[in-house]
Amino acid sequence: MKAKTVLRFLEHALLLLVLSASVVLAGTTEKPRKCILVFGAHADDVEALAGGAFAKYIAAGYEGIYVCVNNNTAGCVIQNTQNPRYGRGTTFTVSKSPQLYPVDALETIQVRQEEARNAAALYGATPVFLNFREIFIWQGRRECYLGSDEFHQYQPPGRQIISTGTVLSKDVNLVVDLLKQYQPEIVIIHALGGDKDEHGNSAYLMYLGFTKAVAQGIPVGKLWMAVNGWLSDSLAQNNGRGRADVQIDIKDFMKIKYEAFCKHTSQKSIFYKDYVERNQAKPEDFAERFITVLDYTK
Repeated sequence: MKAKTVLRFLEHALLLLVLSASVVLAGTTEKPRKCILVFGAHADDVEALAGGAFAKYIAAGYEGIYVCVNNNTAGCVIQNTQNPRYGRGTTFTVSKSPQLYPVDALETIQVRQEEARNAAALYGATPVFLNFREIFIWQGRRECYLGSDEFHQYQPPGRQIISTGTVLSKDVNLVVDLLKQYQPEIVIIHALGGDKDEHGNSAYLMYLGFTKAVAQGIPVGKLWMAVNGWLSDSLAQNNGRGRADVQIDIKDFMKIKYEAFCKHTSQKSIFYKDYVERNQAKPEDFAERFITVLDYTK
């Protein structure tokens, strides 16, 4: 009797071991989805980072995820007046002003989110807003920087500033959850240590989230960073650190890239129409270049 019980126990244990091994094996062999996620610091950075590549991959059947890391409390200039070069600018649902002036922080959040949603819709992509704070705001017509009494008295909405987010696990986990939800094959970021505080720190936040996602067995693929900031200076170019190993031909997607740029009217990006309508693009504009930081597709 005891021998049968022991044998049955061993059989069950062996079955559990096989099932566990199957689960582990399935977890390690799961592949990322046909999804491209561009992790832009500001509302128009998806276009600046990889607007052509984004459009090209979406046209090839990839799901597009259009991420704005910061809440864009600054950097908005309302332009609703008649423009002699391009006609009337965008009429926003949150502002009917006929003037051209810097806009208060709360209105800027609303305006720039509306622009980003319109640009994402043009690509056929899903917009995602993480709402980290900018390091300065407009309070009425006055600039208020982080550290000033005015900034802290105003307490703009959103998470803490992005440089703080890179050292807090809850904010890294926010990115991990994003990667878990979409399981992208391609993620594109600004240069690590980029040309602006929000650019470089946004890139680093994604880098931390990407590596943590990999450690947790979340299927993600390639992490590419744009060649800008310090990577584009002569030293980085000459020593090879700034040389791209990925080049995407975007000649057939220039139009949609700059049409998306033009959705960001508060940035006066309407002037990007020059590239399309006046054929002022240079040969180097017909490609977007990236450096592979991590690649788990091999």
